Amino acid sequence: MGLFKKRNIIILVLALVFALSNYYFFNKRAEDVFLLKEENFERSIYKIECELDTEDKTLSAIQELDYYNNDDIEMSEIYFHVYPNAFKKEETAPFLFDDFDSAYRSGFKPGYTEILSISKLEGENEKLLKHSFSGMGETILKVELDKPVEPKGRVDLKICFKLYIPPASERFGYGENNFNLGNWYPIAAVYDDKDGWNLDKYYPIGDPFFSDASDYKVSIKMPSDYTIAASGKNIRKKTEGNHTVWEFEESALRDFAFVANNNFKMIEEEFEGISIKSYYYEDDEERGKEALECGVKSIKLFNKLFGKYPYSDYSIVETEFPSGMEYPTLVYISDKLYNTDYNIDALIITVVHETAHQWFYGIVGNDQIDEAWLDEGFASYGEVLYAEYIYGKKTGVDYYEKSVEGNIEEALSTEAIDGSLSKSLSEFKDWGDYGPTAYGRGAQMLHELRKMLGDDNFFKILKAYVDKYKFKIAYTEDFIEICEEISGKDLSEFFRLWF
Repeated sequence: MGLFKKRNIIILVLALVFALSNYYFFNKRAEDVFLLKEENFERSIYKIECELDTEDKTLSAIQELDYYNNDDIEMSEIYFHVYPNAFKKEETAPFLFDDFDSAYRSGFKPGYTEILSISKLEGENEKLLKHSFSGMGETILKVELDKPVEPKGRVDLKICFKLYIPPASERFGYGENNFNLGNWYPIAAVYDDKDGWNLDKYYPIGDPFFSDASDYKVSIKMPSDYTIAASGKNIRKKTEGNHTVWEFEESALRDFAFVANNNFKMIEEEFEGISIKSYYYEDDEERGKEALECGVKSIKLFNKLFGKYPYSDYSIVETEFPSGMEYPTLVYISDKLYNTDYNIDALIITVVHETAHQWFYGIVGNDQIDEAWLDEGFASYGEVLYAEYIYGKKTGVDYYEKSVEGNIEEALSTEAIDGSLSKSLSEFKDWGDYGPTAYGRGAQMLHELRKMLGDDNFFKILKAYVDKYKFKIAYTEDFIEICEEISGKDLSEFFRLWF
């Protein structure tokens, strides 16, 4: 508990205060603390209490999940993705070719999750549940329930686990000064009418994640010389000896990630109640300020074009990572882009792209394995819109022609772009195949749709799409339906070319 032996009365008082604060944090009803309440809309609730050992490179956690069955079937088991297990062996680590050596600069060491126990909570009682692993790298966890969860019913689960963090400059791993904790805890798999349980492996291409929006309360304890940037809002910090406990909460998040670093500086700016933050290394202040400026402009623009950003915080985080990576209310930005020897445009493009993902992937969820274009195509076109609205129409046109290689007819016949936007990650052979399709061709389709329907209808479509599927999951046919509703046109012939 981080308390030292002092006079007995002090120990008792401090212990009582800590116990009561933990009880408050982990037991207060969601409707009392979450900001994004909606009538007749329920979600699962994750409550995670963890401690990060920066010396041993491990994390110990107790995760309580108030799981909500939002489907029309009875569930006798619940599946989870345990993504860290992909890092346990070299052959399952999610990297292609040279990416492996770039990620493990100091050599390979395994990372994985050790499940200590899984139980069902019923009041003050706990009942141990059977569980088993499957899938490539044992990244799929099945939990067998003692009795089924009815449609629209709930069950309280408790998962105790220990995390072994690998020395990888990746979504999940540690580097010289930082810990990247992305996709780090057991997260419930999505059940849908199309595929049943979505139990895809951790593909080395794209962002192979698919999750429902849930409410989160997360407590992270670690040495006090570290600063944490995390999804959600930091509601309090408290000191325990030479450690600090950081508490975060937010509702309707697609995921929860955090970065811990003992070399962080942070600056922030507020816009319409949104605290936009830039976390950067001490020596990178110039680029840290530029990242913040770009983040603020992006939030302002996309608020106008896509619909209001619904959260209270947004964090842009410099960290050891090859490029950029989106998480709800937080994005990784590669530390190499903060080097002033690099062209500033690379930093701006990456921040803009990842900020657009806050709407497309974060607010509006999608199956990133089977329909990656629904977030990557939209985020890529967000770059075009930023260039156009911030720097002028001509710059937007120039950027579009360079970024998506201009000629539509040529792109349609390019070998890597084989005529279908909706391809599963299993169908792509490498990033050279995936990128032009999900990013470039997705942006091309949106641009052609805009030209055909006009700006007024196009931006009405984007806002209607975000509003209808906010905190939900949308599929390609849902977007097409919105397009036809707003435009009043049969667009089957247009979309046939792309799908």
